[in-house]
Amino acid sequence: MKKGLYYLVVLIFIYSCQSPPENKPEVDPQLRSSILENLKKIDNNINKDENLVQAFQSIQKIENDSLQIKYLKAIDYRALNSNSGIYLDINSLGREKAEKYKDTLSLANFYWNLGDSYLNENKADKAYYAYNEAQYLYNLKDDLVNYAQMLYNLALIQSQAKDFTGAEVNLIKVAEISQDIKNFDLLYRSYNLLGITNYNLQNYEVAIRYYNNALQASGKVEDADLYQAATFNNLGNVYEKLHKYELAIKNYRKTLSIKDLYDKDPYLYAMALDNLAYNRLETGELQNVLPDMEKALDIRKQIKHLAGISISQLHIASYYDFIGDTTQAIAFAEAANTTAKSNNNNRDILKSWKLLADLQPENSYTYTTAYIDLSESLQVEERQVRNKFERIRFETDEVMQRAEMLEEEKTFIFLISSLIIIIGSSLFVLYIQRSKNRSLELERDQKIADEKIYELLLIQSARKDEGKREERDRIARELHDNILTELYANRMNLMFYKYKTGIKGDEKFGKLTDNLMDVEKQIRNLSHELSNTYFDEHKEFGDLIQDLIQKLQLESTHQLTVDDSVNWSKIPSNIKMHTYRILQEAIMNIQKHAEASFVFIKFSINEEANKIEFVVKDDGKGFTNHKKPGIGLKNIKSRVQDIQGKISIDSSPGYGTKISIFIPIN
Repeated sequence: MKKGLYYLVVLIFIYSCQSPPENKPEVDPQLRSSILENLKKIDNNINKDENLVQAFQSIQKIENDSLQIKYLKAIDYRALNSNSGIYLDINSLGREKAEKYKDTLSLANFYWNLGDSYLNENKADKAYYAYNEAQYLYNLKDDLVNYAQMLYNLALIQSQAKDFTGAEVNLIKVAEISQDIKNFDLLYRSYNLLGITNYNLQNYEVAIRYYNNALQASGKVEDADLYQAATFNNLGNVYEKLHKYELAIKNYRKTLSIKDLYDKDPYLYAMALDNLAYNRLETGELQNVLPDMEKALDIRKQIKHLAGISISQLHIASYYDFIGDTTQAIAFAEAANTTAKSNNNNRDILKSWKLLADLQPENSYTYTTAYIDLSESLQVEERQVRNKFERIRFETDEVMQRAEMLEEEKTFIFLISSLIIIIGSSLFVLYIQRSKNRSLELERDQKIADEKIYELLLIQSARKDEGKREERDRIARELHDNILTELYANRMNLMFYKYKTGIKGDEKFGKLTDNLMDVEKQIRNLSHELSNTYFDEHKEFGDLIQDLIQKLQLESTHQLTVDDSVNWSKIPSNIKMHTYRILQEAIMNIQKHAEASFVFIKFSINEEANKIEFVVKDDGKGFTNHKKPGIGLKNIKSRVQDIQGKISIDSSPGYGTKISIFIPIN
């Protein structure tokens, strides 16, 4: 108490002894004139580097902080793309003065320019740090326009570093803010980048939705032709991935139909022309395909677009492979590999190795090994970049927390005298009524103890759940990064062995390799499901069922009826897990064997028998009960047995199949 009073008295004394702020001198007119003359010469590109140095030297002589910051901002922007080598010195002094003078918006502006500088030098991690500092400061000052722009810059860097999840989080914020402030240019760019992000995450339907949103936003932007052309090209990329080549071709033609596209953006024109030719090749067309690919390659060489050159070379290699000219195909694939290496373009290096492995079976092992080694090293590198981004975000959060603590301390200083009075009065009242309140205090202490015990139990439970989730994630990573890679390598070795030993047209060998591909797919799906922790008890089981139906594309191929009257929140997790797997197996059996057009799925609960009734019925071709059950039905029966349930299968040829399962709840 005494210490607090002493602290308050000292603070009051310090504040009262402070002298009123003195007005700092204005800039010397001759010095000001010299700076303005230098800036004018810089703008007119007259000895730009020399005038930058002279202007900076003059600005350093200014004693007025606010005016010095003003001139530093003016020269900082102009020095961004110079060769003078003093940009970092200019920016560093600007940040130092802005921080000292507590000019938050100017400090944010310096960080923005610093991020642009690092981005021009391909130093993505440093650019990310600078933009992150800028967005924090703009957010602090409630400058939504610049705050949204910084979030977009962060998302752009994250997307380039393949941190697609982090990019998506920032872009959704950008889209919301842009819509509120009616910044349709930024709204378009955020939707377009959201489409690119989801395309890379293989969420193709979501990507299409965002691209359509981008097109809608572009309608409110002046001179949006190039925006729309780029989005049509991106839509074509999605449909190409979905193997919907006709729709892809349609969108690439829309891109090329933009007036004067070649003059406005030869980079985009060459990309769309090459993509159009490649997709026409995928549909089996050959007319003018090679000339269009060669034209795109020539344009890309003229504009020195190395990444585009390697893609064109790969597409031309695919063309020659299609027409059976293996020699030319190998030549262009090797050229693509050389181009990609010269530009450190890992994406096209991997594509060229994969193509060369197919074209040269005798060297398949070498190319496959190189492919796997590079792919693994890239995964490690991408993980390190994402971790670096996370550390930067964490440090920013710490800064925000410290700022909040300082604000709380200021509030404490202003209220401390009132608090002293309140605490003294409270102690006096407690002293008078101590005997009367003893029992109430004991009850309160008991309640607090009970709450702490409960809190500890919750923490312990949460730690157990976290441990389970971490173990599932570890298993998922092991399946994906190790086992799946080994399976892929072995399959490629089998293919190499096939060509080496001259086994051709062996149907059984082909089936074995196809089975290996199915196993890879199953392991990949299992890895994703483990990583997503599907059976978190806090997730609605009904939603998981809908996700399964959508994932297996049952809605698009069957007339579907789902009747679900069960309150799954009261059902144990192990029952939900087995029920989900049984439904998954049943649907896959229907898709593979039944040839059904109608599927009926029903979940109901028999409260008297305390059982769940689970029915899956289809109108497919059915089968005889004497037929030996396949693996699918064996798996279903095994899972029903694991949860002490009963199963009934009613089927006959031509009359479909009905599977009825009764599962005890307890």
